[in-house]
This record gives sequence, structure tokens and C-alpha cells, in this order.
Amino acid sequence: MNEEQFEVFIADCAQALQAKQALLQSQFGLDRFSRWQLEQDSSVLCFLTQDGREQLRFRVTPIGTYASAQETWKWAWANAKLPQTARERAERLKALREQTDYDCFADGEAFTADDTMAWELAAAAVASLDAVGCYRAPNRDTWLFLALEEALI
Repeated sequence: MNEEQFEVFIADCAQALQAKQALLQSQFGLDRFSRWQLEQDSSVLCFLTQDGREQLRFRVTPIGTYASAQETWKWAWANAKLPQTARERAERLKALREQTDYDCFADGEAFTADDTMAWELAAAAVASLDAVGCYRAPNRDTWLFLALEEALI
């Protein structure tokens, strides 16, 4: 892809993700859940009520982490802090490098990114995985982006 084609690709992915997020919100009301739990070995994200009762489950693939203080992005497949099973599940995202010819999709090191770029990378990943949406899970000053692949209600 040349730069213009890549910009169109990213814009299309971002627009598609916005539509998917709106649909998730209308179907499940994800913003009403203040608690979540990630079962990393089984790749399941659980949304919990205030008192800890599980209400909703999704099969997920970790996409990457965005460290807001450092303004860096790191792909989940390259993140040694994630369990091996999670990194292996995220390996499918390397296909974005072949699809786009952009090296940012194959960079195993953390690289400079802002919040907007983090969402764009997540949007491309959601499109690549044909996922139903994305959840940005907070953990101090780092956000773990997860592709929501299917509801396991």
C-alpha cells in the first residue's frame, strides 16, 4: 500500500470500529460495567457488577498496550508481560504487515504513538480479526486493547 491507500485503510477501519462499538453499546451497554476481569489463559473477558457478579463474557484476542505516560504502543504478540497463550493468540495480527506493507505492524519493540494512533492500530486489528469490537482495559497508566471476538453470554 502507498501512503494514501494506507490512510484510507486506517480511516475505513476506524469508521467500522466506531459502528461496531455503537452496536456493542446498544446490545450490551458495556459502559455500565465498572469492573472487568481477564482470564488470560482462556482468553475470556468478564464484565462484572459492582458486587462482583459476572454479567457478560467475551472471547478476546489481546491487541496491544498503550502506555499513556510514555506515549508508546506495544503489540500483544511481542509483550513478554503477557502469558505465552495470549501472545500466541495475538500472533495473527502480524498478518497486517503483509496486508499493508507497513513495518509498524511487525515492530516487536514499543514505539511512539498517541491515543488516536493506538485506537487506529486497534481498529486495524479488529478489522483483521473480523472481531465484533474492542475493549480498552485500564491498568494504571497503561491500557490493554482487546479485540472482542464473540459474546459468550
